Amino acid sequence: MNYIIGEDRTQMKIESIDSYVNENNEVRVIDKIVDVMDIESLGFNIGKNDTVGRPKFNPRDILKLYIYGYFNGIRSSRKLAKQCAINKEVIWLIKGLAPKYRVIADFRKDNSDAFEAVFKSFVNYCIELDLYGKELIAVDGTKLEASASKRKHYSKNKLAKMKELAQSKILEYLHDIDINDNDDEITSKDIDKDKIVESIKRLEEKVAYYNNLENTLIKNDTNEINLTDPDAKTVKFGANQGTDVGYNVQSVVDSKNKLIATFEVINNSADQGQLYNMSKKAKDIFNCETIEVLADKGYFDTKDFKKCEQEKIISYVSKPRYSNSIGDSRYFLDRFRYDNNKDIYICPEGKILECINKKTKSNSRRYCNSEACQHCKNKSKCTTSSIGRTITRTEMEQFAEIVNNRVKNNQAKYSQRQALVEHPFRTLKRSINFYHLLLRGFSKVRGEISIAFFSYNLKRVINILGVKGILHSLMLLIFNLICYIYETTPVTKSYRRYFIRKV
Repeated sequence: MNYIIGEDRTQMKIESIDSYVNENNEVRVIDKIVDVMDIESLGFNIGKNDTVGRPKFNPRDILKLYIYGYFNGIRSSRKLAKQCAINKEVIWLIKGLAPKYRVIADFRKDNSDAFEAVFKSFVNYCIELDLYGKELIAVDGTKLEASASKRKHYSKNKLAKMKELAQSKILEYLHDIDINDNDDEITSKDIDKDKIVESIKRLEEKVAYYNNLENTLIKNDTNEINLTDPDAKTVKFGANQGTDVGYNVQSVVDSKNKLIATFEVINNSADQGQLYNMSKKAKDIFNCETIEVLADKGYFDTKDFKKCEQEKIISYVSKPRYSNSIGDSRYFLDRFRYDNNKDIYICPEGKILECINKKTKSNSRRYCNSEACQHCKNKSKCTTSSIGRTITRTEMEQFAEIVNNRVKNNQAKYSQRQALVEHPFRTLKRSINFYHLLLRGFSKVRGEISIAFFSYNLKRVINILGVKGILHSLMLLIFNLICYIYETTPVTKSYRRYFIRKV
């Protein structure tokens, strides 16, 4: 048969490692960008390479390996160790080194804060390249499964049920012993009394263990605890996905190039209360006077709206629908229109609800029209109260109305939210299977997320500037650093061109 035949496996070849990757390979960017980093100032544990004993691996090489791994969806330290032997790009990147998986795993575990510093420094680098618009951002969160055992996760309800089961089993064993002692027809061979006593002892130890866990929960003022990852909590993953032990990762994405600007890790399912915190962090990073932020209805919080207005953060947040006790959508709270000039509410039937507060300095005001409600034919569809529908309005409602009207008047701008902020999460989860975490605890989880977000941003920048474009910008950065160090040395234009060409 006329097949294409491969080379003879015994054939010897002479080749250089540099021939493994071409000029436009993305791995060249990873190599160069790590080379220009001041890894010691970023916080990496560089160790002490004395002349006595075996030398350590260069932190730059392990950092390059991790960036390449998350860049290409390889997160496991064992798989990364295997890539060092079989992957030509990795062999080129770390120059043929072959660290063991334990060395690779410990590097990620021991340098979590430094990884976060790498992410922040790259954000600053992108700001210098004018890749962030600094005008419009979007905020959202996603749930990631923690590296925590479900069997070792305890809540107050779970502990109460387990104690009840253990105590009922103890009573059952004691009952069997009593029957055995009092009934002459049952021989001692039918029941192993020593074995039952041993089982009761183990159950009593379990009950004592559960009591200690309950005391720990009370002492820490919390409802749950996980023994493998104490920082992980039960979070709701979605409408049809149930709950699991994990973290809620908040991120801010800039609209210009969909680059992640900053992030935060919390262990609370709710996004409410994070709008101001995240947008303020982004505003400080960009060092801008004002900024616009988009978020979904999970971030609807009047206290955050007030803080945002004070900090010149223009927020666009969809208002959730609050149902009444009946459940008829025609009479939900959002169907009642407030007239600011007359300080009244107008119900869907056109009736006026006036303020009934006696205290003028109260923080909240109540609106009602009992007479109109009593004669309304649709009262049963609106409320079950005998006095009729009552609406409570706090002093923060004006900020909610400002945001709500802003969204209604800028639907085109608000429609960008989903495409902006959910794009990075979907890309990471699909491309590198970033549905779960490998590290435990807030500090280490932040470090792992920093690697993933840095890899995402790097891939976006390469797509925007190209391999040669980003390499050229890094060359200029190196040149500027050298000029800064040797600022007293005159540098001619011809030497500048020669230096850029050679680098």
